[in-house]
Amino acid sequence: MKHLLLKSKFILVAIIIAFNFSCSTEDGAEGPAGADGIDGVDGTDGVDGNANVQTITIDASTFSGNYTSISVPEITQEVLDNDVILTYLTDSPNYWITIPCPYDSVAFNFSVHVIHYLEGVDLDYNDASGSFYNISAGDLTSLKVVIIKSSSDARFANNNKQQTYNQLSQAGVDITNYYEVCDYYGIKY
Repeated sequence: MKHLLLKSKFILVAIIIAFNFSCSTEDGAEGPAGADGIDGVDGTDGVDGNANVQTITIDASTFSGNYTSISVPEITQEVLDNDVILTYLTDSPNYWITIPCPYDSVAFNFSVHVIHYLEGVDLDYNDASGSFYNISAGDLTSLKVVIIKSSSDARFANNNKQQTYNQLSQAGVDITNYYEVCDYYGIKY
């Protein structure tokens, strides 16, 4: 009987071992593909641009006199302290003139001086002698204010603006050329 019990245990252990080794880890054949789901609804298109650059377009067709003050709430104290602000004017959709611009610029028969300040931009117009020059409504069509966020990894805060100017210069970007700045940052004209 002892012999029969030992034999039964041996057979039982052999069956368990055989069963464990006979299991395969391979999956079976892949089943048929399921039905396609319903397409989702298209979302609203976002604004094109660059996360590091903000472009504000302002209608300049009403600018008149020898001085214009424009509200630009995007010019915060942080922007003034750290970021590069470029301004461009046009009287035609074909070209943009960086301001400040001298009297002898190709586009205008007057010079434009610009001052950036907290939440605003001031423009002064002068003639060849440096005297005030009065423009009329319609002499200009648009003003662009481009704010380029300076790199936050600069070692010293005072160098942020200069670092951005240096990067543009090293990349061969002429900041007086609006189209080169747009191409470099991927901004729509």
